[in-house]
Parts: sequence; structure tokens; C-alpha cells
Amino acid sequence: MFVSCFFVLLFCVKESFCLNLTNHGNEVEHLKQLVQQLNASLQHNVIEIDRLKKESASLKATLTASSKDPVPIAFTARLSSNMVLSNQQTVIFDNVLLNLGNAYHETYGHFTAPVSGVYQFAVSLLTGPGGSNSYFAVLRNGNQLLGSIYIVKDYYSSSVTVTAHLDMSDVVFVRADSASKLDAGYYCAFSGFLIQ
Repeated sequence: MFVSCFFVLLFCVKESFCLNLTNHGNEVEHLKQLVQQLNASLQHNVIEIDRLKKESASLKATLTASSKDPVPIAFTARLSSNMVLSNQQTVIFDNVLLNLGNAYHETYGHFTAPVSGVYQFAVSLLTGPGGSNSYFAVLRNGNQLLGSIYIVKDYYSSSVTVTAHLDMSDVVFVRADSASKLDAGYYCAFSGFLIQ
């Protein structure tokens, strides 16, 4: 009787131990699955953090580049002496008063856009003594008309203001479209500036 009780007790202890081991085995398997899920989630988070770091660096670089003050672009030039022009001749405003950005070339009378953007130009002209009806054009790249000036006979003045989008390296200048005489001094000027 004692032996059979012992076996029953031993059997119960063994079954209980087996049940506990089985339960622990299920818990261990469950824990392994949780660890795998956490590893996958961690890897996803690391990838997302790397992406956000790159995006942040890119935004910071863009902000730094845009926060730098742009170089101002503006010029004003006048004639230094009376000028007699033939048809299709460029008016060279050789007395430079302002040339921020060094985009105006007083040797040729050309403004060359250093950057793409919207520019405004103003031209004011006064015909000299003995002049006749005169025609002038404000041209982009020598073939696109931006503005025109018509002046009636001598000692009359006229002006034009134009706004245009220029691509980088576009050239703007004033050309006589008829034989003309211009008076020097403050009366004949060419100016322009970058709006944005």
C-alpha cells in the first residue's frame, strides 16, 4: 500500500513537473516570438530614424542655402558725351554710377543676367541738337523686343520701363533703330535691377 501510494505520489509529482515544463515551454516560445517582433520593430524604427536624420540634414542644408543673403544686382549708367548713332547701333552708356553684381558692361552697353529671375529696366533718352525723329529698342538677346522708345526731333525726351523674366546669361541692351543723336549728361540713362 505504501509503495503504491509512493508511485501515485511520484506519478503526480512527475505529471505536475511535466505540466509545469510544458507550460514553461509554451511561455518560452511565446517570449521568443515577442523578442522577434521587438527586433523587427526595432529595425523598422532604426530605418525610420535614419530616414528622418537624412531628411533633417537635407532641410537644414536647404535652409542654410536660402538664408544666405543673395548678392544684390542693380546698375545705373549714363552717357558721358553726346552720341551720334547709326541705324542698328547699340547705345553704350559708358558712365557707370552703380553696378552691384558687376552685370553691366560699359564697354559694350550690355547687361548680362548673372542669375535667372524677374528684372526691371528703365531707359531714358534725350535727342541732341539737330536730331530728327528717333526710334530705339530695348532688346533681349538681340532679337526679342522688350520695349520701344520714339522721340520726336531734337531736345525731346522719352523713356520706357520694362519688366521681364530673364534666364541666366540673357543679355539686355538698348539699340538705335534709326540714325539718331543723343544728348549727354543726366538725360540719357539705362538702369535695371533684379526684383526676385
